[in-house]
Amino acid sequence: MKYLLLLALAGIAACASAFGAVPKTVVIDAGHGGHDRGGTPGNYACEKTLALDVAQRLCAILQQNDVKTVMTRCDDTFIPLGERVSIANAHRDALFVSIHFNSAVRRGADGFETYYFNGKAAGVAARVQANLTALHSGENRGVKRRPYYVLRKTRIPAILAECGFLTNREDAARCNQPAYRQKLAQAIASAVLKG
Repeated sequence: MKYLLLLALAGIAACASAFGAVPKTVVIDAGHGGHDRGGTPGNYACEKTLALDVAQRLCAILQQNDVKTVMTRCDDTFIPLGERVSIANAHRDALFVSIHFNSAVRRGADGFETYYFNGKAAGVAARVQANLTALHSGENRGVKRRPYYVLRKTRIPAILAECGFLTNREDAARCNQPAYRQKLAQAIASAVLKG
């Protein structure tokens, strides 16, 4: 009986370890691209350009840590949502990370929010949100479950990080600085690498 209990506990530990493991592959999705600039006409910066820059920085950090990466776009190209999902679904044991920046009618809106749909992504979404909100004193807008297309249609755990409000002059000024975008990438990478 004691032997069976030890085997059961070992099995539980193995499952917990696998569930919390660093993903073998991360599919990095830079939002928008090409004719789709992202955001609104009132943005103080171009969302598609900043999203690609952070995605490329995230890719480099993960590769330095021996994580395989796949980019849904590597340049200023428009990739339809269905194609982004197909790229993600072609990889098993992977995590999908979509990089975006926010906009709002209210110019004072600021801070971060992170989205997921599949419950398996809730943990990494929470870690990403915690790391982003530690970067500055902007509003912690929380972790939210939403059926966005790229989150709902992916068969792997998927998150979408909103990395600041480009309709907010101060947020946009930070996001326009390469050193700050490196911090954004490092914050997301750290959350992913904690597994």
